[in-house]
Amino acid sequence: MNYKNLIFILALLLLYSTGCKKDDEPTSKPIITLKSGGDYTQNGQSIAVGGKLKFGIMATNPRAIITDLKIQRIADGKLITEKDQGVYLKDSLNVDFNSTKSSATQEIWRFFVMNSNRDSSTTTLTINLGSGVDYGAIYHYPSLKIGMQSNTDLPNYLDLHTGLLYSKTNVSGHEGDIDLVGFVYTTSGVLSPTLCCPGYTGSSSVTGRYPEIASWSVTRLTSYDYHASDNNLVSASDFEHAQNDSLLVTSFKPESVSGLDKFCTTGKIVPFKTEDGKYGLVRVLHADLTETGYMELEVKIQK
Repeated sequence: MNYKNLIFILALLLLYSTGCKKDDEPTSKPIITLKSGGDYTQNGQSIAVGGKLKFGIMATNPRAIITDLKIQRIADGKLITEKDQGVYLKDSLNVDFNSTKSSATQEIWRFFVMNSNRDSSTTTLTINLGSGVDYGAIYHYPSLKIGMQSNTDLPNYLDLHTGLLYSKTNVSGHEGDIDLVGFVYTTSGVLSPTLCCPGYTGSSSVTGRYPEIASWSVTRLTSYDYHASDNNLVSASDFEHAQNDSLLVTSFKPESVSGLDKFCTTGKIVPFKTEDGKYGLVRVLHADLTETGYMELEVKIQK
């Protein structure tokens, strides 16, 4: 064999070896784990209906961007997507998620993470139904008045947990506490009094009405059950008689939620869930149809 042929063969072997190595390289999947200890819910644990659930989800993926987190519950044979969130995390994810035990005899919780290469990993745990009930206490705020986007006389920002209201002049230092804002806008040719939140980034973005929110380092996302609101699924009588968080928890359905709820006219009752997992109901006592007007809200929320 002459020298040129030998060089040609060696080059082919090198090319073949390099190509096989690239094709055979295992994909770099995210590594997902659940936190243990403290007050985190554990696999196989028995929890009474209404009892608090807390999950800590951690994922690492140093070779790819983590782009998606999905949390699902299977209860009584029904698959419920509790959270489906796009993220952009360069190497790790670390989040807590709070919920409440349903009346199902057994729940399977599924935690799914995907990266920018569309590689994914899933982990699950099972929760059994314990004896008794464990519904919790609530806070009740009978009358909270918030200004619409051009109202300079009333505060515009609401902390649903405490019932505290903030204006544009005193919200500094409390941006991370704000769960709710209100505004009026025209949708489908109709003026709509609207509940929103600082973390909403949809087509009718909150920063279009409150530009200062764009500079906040923390923007909380509140999820409103617009299906329950649109169809008046919570009655005024049930709302008025709610003395614990049972109605608050069962009224909220995660299949039909958004960070914005339209047509919140007087009398509407809207189930919601705050970013840190507190369930609640807000009843609209008054809603103006002008940007300089206001909304009066009655709120019940988990302690």
